[in-house]
Amino acid sequence: MKLIGNAINNYIGRYQERLGIATSMRLAKCYNNIRYRGEKRRAIENYENRFEELLQENQPGFSGKPRNKLEDGWCIDRSGNFPHIEETLAEADRLIADRGGEDRRGTPLAQTDYLFHLNDVPDLFNYRGLLKFPTSSEIIATVAEYMGMIPVFSQTRPKGVRVFESTNQFNKNTAYTASQLFHLDLHDSPLVYAILLVRDITEENGPWNFLPASESAKAVKALNYQAKGEPYRVTDERMYEVVDSSKRISFTGKRGDVLFLDS
Repeated sequence: MKLIGNAINNYIGRYQERLGIATSMRLAKCYNNIRYRGEKRRAIENYENRFEELLQENQPGFSGKPRNKLEDGWCIDRSGNFPHIEETLAEADRLIADRGGEDRRGTPLAQTDYLFHLNDVPDLFNYRGLLKFPTSSEIIATVAEYMGMIPVFSQTRPKGVRVFESTNQFNKNTAYTASQLFHLDLHDSPLVYAILLVRDITEENGPWNFLPASESAKAVKALNYQAKGEPYRVTDERMYEVVDSSKRISFTGKRGDVLFLDS
């Protein structure tokens, strides 16, 4: 099965432009549903039959129901009231002190010239506090209720638990590129982020911008997005031809604010 997977991956990688993103994703999804059918079945069955038990085991005293619910693909919690949130914020501070502000262009931790990962999966053994917040029952329950199954952390792309540094310190390109442009993540669907602000974020220092799921669906149809020959990234100008710019949501806020988002 692994050999088949490598062959499919190589084929899609070579011919994705001919197939189109949507077709490539469907092929990959079909293969993964076969290869990982056992894992997927257990994730769904445990959610349907044992979920409250597992949440209680993970966090004794948890009520069993999350206080947040994603509506139209997103929700924001500004309470700062999550289990272990201070531990995770403190660990993120330590990681930033150890690794922040460095030019990581050309390294595996550089996603773009302005967006750096400060950790990889093995680093979680040295920064264990980063796992406290995302593995709390409140976070897991919120994501699981939306997905209809117990979520798992990715170890490929995008990495499941990561601290991002967004900076223009080393970016010479003044035009918006890559992640700064509208796009839908192609790694899987649904793919839910729980984004925890480690620093206060205003409009002046680069907030995360997104469209609600219903507006994204309109744009996908109007732009023929992910079809063969269509670009993966969409400029603001092109997007706002089919979607009212007032529908854009900007995730500004204080340290400790959390955005749940189906990307």
